[in-house]
Amino acid sequence: MFSMNSSKPSNTQEVSYSKAPLLERAWTYMPEGMHQTVSSEPIIPAIAAKAKVIAAQNPDFIRSDQGQVVGIFPDKEIYYGPTSGMEELRELVGQFWTFAYRLKNKKGIPPQGLNKKNVAIVSGATEGLAIVMHLFAFRQNVGLMPLYWSNYKGIILNAGGNPVVIDLFNKDYNVDFKGAEQIIRENKITSLLINFPNNPSGDVLNDDELASLADLARRMNLIIISDEVYNFIRYKGEPQSMLAFAPERTVVISSASKEYLIPGARVGYIIAAEETFTNSWMPKIIRSFSSSPNVLGQRILLDVLKDEVKDFENGQSPRIISAIKKELKERCALIISILHEKGFKLAGRDRDFPSGAISVLARLPDDIEVDDKAFVEKAMELKKFSAVPASVFGAPRCIRFGYAGMTKETINRLAQNLQDVLNSLRKKS
Repeated sequence: MFSMNSSKPSNTQEVSYSKAPLLERAWTYMPEGMHQTVSSEPIIPAIAAKAKVIAAQNPDFIRSDQGQVVGIFPDKEIYYGPTSGMEELRELVGQFWTFAYRLKNKKGIPPQGLNKKNVAIVSGATEGLAIVMHLFAFRQNVGLMPLYWSNYKGIILNAGGNPVVIDLFNKDYNVDFKGAEQIIRENKITSLLINFPNNPSGDVLNDDELASLADLARRMNLIIISDEVYNFIRYKGEPQSMLAFAPERTVVISSASKEYLIPGARVGYIIAAEETFTNSWMPKIIRSFSSSPNVLGQRILLDVLKDEVKDFENGQSPRIISAIKKELKERCALIISILHEKGFKLAGRDRDFPSGAISVLARLPDDIEVDDKAFVEKAMELKKFSAVPASVFGAPRCIRFGYAGMTKETINRLAQNLQDVLNSLRKKS
């Protein structure tokens, strides 16, 4: 544990400054109030944990510590869950991550892979990202890569940080590490927020690029906050996690929203190789944000992950997410064929087919003179379709089409509606 009056770990838990950059950096950057949060032991959860054990062994023990109403409509009651999520679910998430991204026996990862101590459950990836930013962004410059999810800037600003866009790619879409390093130095950036597969483009980094990014982070003592919500939805190559490349300085944010079709269930995770971060600090911080994550959503995911992990253990691909990925890939191929037919070109690294995620980023045809915002406004004015103007992601004159929310039949109907909008704009020009 860190002392509240020091930015370095004490020796009591054998946490080394040099071996735990994630903890050292978080302690250095977090507001003083959070020092107290992570350093103290909340009284109520401590009493509840002890009372739970006593009650299990003593039927006559009466619990008067619980702050919830029970026994009036038992069939409708939903009790609070553990602050950082159900232990069984945390264990399953750790196992899934270990299997899916081949983390066992990786340097910096626990010998048997990730377990419940490396996972904290939160109410959606957005809450998870907000919590992490409150640790690393306060009065700091946080590097964003274009393209970036439109919420990133607001989340960083709300945490008291300053978002700085780093143009990670050159004009040929190769990673420009030299240019990125210069921007990082000039702006005194302390953390990088990355997102692969990327929203909105589906771009990914290859293994060599991820290894080089890890080297850059070590050389400049950066923290990597890796948004991996689309991580297993990969159409090209093996899915990768940044934890495999820089486990000592990476925090992963992910969720069950996209892979398991339950965004409304609001179940996300914070994952780190440093268990003090996820198993000691996170429960205390989550308690101060939302008390505990969504119990109903956790129950749904628990049933799903039991089967998915069992498939991994049997040497098979996880059936549910594999079936979802197969269908998504077919929808992606269909919408790309329609966009190409209408004169759109894919924007991003992949010029033929995205490497992953659930949307395509397409550049407006050259003969369409309006910008991306006006294009979407026209499509909605004509009541033909909605889409997202990609200037909000840092990609002007591009449109993000989310195909995951459309059936193949709907995507086929999009072809004529898209043509109607293009014809309307061409007549005016």
